[in-house]
Amino acid sequence: MSNFTVHTVPGSPFGRTAMIALEEKGADWRLAALAPGETKSPAYLVRHPFGRVPLLEHGDFELYETQAILRYIDRVLPDPALTPADPKTAARMDQLMGINDWYLFQGCVNVIGFHRIIAPKFMGATPDLDAIAAAMPRAHLVLETVSWFLGDQRFLVGESLTLADLLIAPQVEFLARTPEWTELSKDRPNLATWLDRLEERPSFQQTRWEKLTEMAEAA
Repeated sequence: MSNFTVHTVPGSPFGRTAMIALEEKGADWRLAALAPGETKSPAYLVRHPFGRVPLLEHGDFELYETQAILRYIDRVLPDPALTPADPKTAARMDQLMGINDWYLFQGCVNVIGFHRIIAPKFMGATPDLDAIAAAMPRAHLVLETVSWFLGDQRFLVGESLTLADLLIAPQVEFLARTPEWTELSKDRPNLATWLDRLEERPSFQQTRWEKLTEMAEAA
């Protein structure tokens, strides 16, 4: 089995993560685009009871939860490896992936990104500036932590790309689309350089929001 299908809303950082991993592996994959709100439909909830994205389909095997998807891809397509062989380095990767899910997305991206991008684009709503302001101290803390781990390395846990980079970079890129990024990045130039380095990779270029929107419209 070599063909994968990623069910996601174009623009979702988590959905993008799965597609970046597949691109890095040189895998055959296709996008099954979901409209905002479609994840709560009865048909989708049968496949993903929590109504989130992404959902990975590989033959007759389906899997949800982004970290599980990333690790599955890295196991069934082991070359190039995206998990460090060294246990301590792998543990650091796992730690950063946990930071992404619990602290970077929760309370940061899902607040700032929602009010700056999702609500205006899909709901015609005005950004809640109070909610954004309340999320900024947490965003500063999380990005300062990620910046500290990155240091002067090329990637988050060393000189090789890992699942941590693939998971965190799309979340940071989502923040980079907001006005708050100027403040969040100004004292963390290593984060901006790291993000630029990753966004130049073909896997990131092929999975940008604009590119996925084109793919969805052409399907």
